[in-house]
Amino acid sequence: MTNFPYGFHTAGYAPPDQPGETRLPKQPTFRIYCKANPEYSLTIRNGTVVLAPTNKNDGYQHWIKDMKYSNQIKDEEGYPAFAIVNKITGEAIKHSLGESHPVKLVSYNPDVLDESVLWTESRDVGKGFRCIRMVNNIYLNFDAFHGDKDHGGVHDGTNVVLWKWCEGDNQRWKIEAFCNFCFLFSKINFSPSPFF
Repeated sequence: MTNFPYGFHTAGYAPPDQPGETRLPKQPTFRIYCKANPEYSLTIRNGTVVLAPTNKNDGYQHWIKDMKYSNQIKDEEGYPAFAIVNKITGEAIKHSLGESHPVKLVSYNPDVLDESVLWTESRDVGKGFRCIRMVNNIYLNFDAFHGDKDHGGVHDGTNVVLWKWCEGDNQRWKIEAFCNFCFLFSKINFSPSPFF
């Protein structure tokens, strides 16, 4: 019988590092989801970035928002840059080859400045959602490919690509704390006090 020590398995995918061996200091993790279906979170499957049903026990759905270069690097609107790094693999989400192409994953070294793994969030585009876009081209945004209503919506395995802003719910994203305490408050639509 196969043993999955972390309580989940992503078939056909071997992470480059053992869990917890990223080069980042311990940081809170986040879940990333789009307005088209908030019940799905960004994850890694078979070496690609996709959306899957939210499972707080799946470490591949936990992301670190590394703000190391946020004071130095900003987009053309002045928003700070950050890297999106997977907690389990230590891989960062990298810009795609261009519009309609899926985002990529690469090994992340926080000590090496690589603009191809830096992103920014736009202004609020409705109810706290924002665009996640390339730091050096704010016109290409995260897009849950065919995750709009006209194409059937978000489903298990929806790819994440870059696309120009079309004002769709599949392009409006939230990056929110992914911890037991915060997850509970998000479910009841209550913001925890800053004093906790």
